[in-house]
Amino acid sequence: MSRRTRAGRDPFDSPIPGDVESALGKLGIQIVGEDRENFRIPCPAHLRRKGKEDRDPSCYVHKDTGLFLCFSCDFRGPFVALVTEAKGLNSEGAAEWVAQQGTIDRAVRLLAGDTFAKKRDQQDEIGESHLALFTEPPAEALASRRISAEAARRFEILWDPSRRLWIFPVRDKAGKLLGWQEKGKGYFRNYPEGIQKGLSLFGLQALDGEEGVLVESPVDTAVLWTDGIPGGLASYGAILTPVQLDILADRLGRLVDAHDNDHDGRRERTKVYQHFHGTGLLVRYFDYGGLDPEQYKDPGQMTTEQNLTAYKSAYHPMQRRLASLRRS
Repeated sequence: MSRRTRAGRDPFDSPIPGDVESALGKLGIQIVGEDRENFRIPCPAHLRRKGKEDRDPSCYVHKDTGLFLCFSCDFRGPFVALVTEAKGLNSEGAAEWVAQQGTIDRAVRLLAGDTFAKKRDQQDEIGESHLALFTEPPAEALASRRISAEAARRFEILWDPSRRLWIFPVRDKAGKLLGWQEKGKGYFRNYPEGIQKGLSLFGLQALDGEEGVLVESPVDTAVLWTDGIPGGLASYGAILTPVQLDILADRLGRLVDAHDNDHDGRRERTKVYQHFHGTGLLVRYFDYGGLDPEQYKDPGQMTTEQNLTAYKSAYHPMQRRLASLRRS
């Protein structure tokens, strides 16, 4: 069977990063969604090709081959083309950058048929002892993200002192450690590669009560707790998996949806509301009010007063619709 792709290239014609997800993080490209085989990202060529930023991402990067395609502007090609666009390098410089990401190991795995999905299903067992390498976050790191030491301990947020990275353990709904997320300035990686984050919600083990506050990023659960708002649960991105939706249904009676204050976040919170409408789980929206989404995109970028106001003013979507009808 031919290995030719929609992009008209063989995935082995150009270097492929050893860890596509980590490479995207190093490029400063945010992953806004994923499925079994692809990451969804904002297209880095959108502004150049269409004259505007990509507000509704439909650019997909294959987790194994690194091949990508934007269905909106038709920007497509091997991963080196993505690097060329994101870093402003020529093709030779982009290939050299990709080569520094462990390309030989990736090519060998692909030739052996060891795909991302297969590796995910066969990943090495992760034990609690693996977390012994990490420490509690230092005071200056906590202050930089507006997190109290108590909140960090409650949500088991750790720190890699040698690389100065945040560590967010990923556990399934029974509490079993599956791995962790590593985050730093311009850096993002899931360990081990292929970890199934969609099997649980960050903060689930700290949940106390029947109300949850749904956010996208694990760090925002601790920010909310620091601000006096309990129940933070993070979905590791905008899109929830069926397993995560089932967990919410099983554990909660009330949900405040605090998806990011952007196009993707508003779209996904509508999906969450529609999913639970009529099920008995009361869903309200975190009230970002008139805050500028460029400056206040999520609870981590907001002040304590702003978060408390948004939480206390959380509203049922139907309330706004009825109010709008009355005004008209």
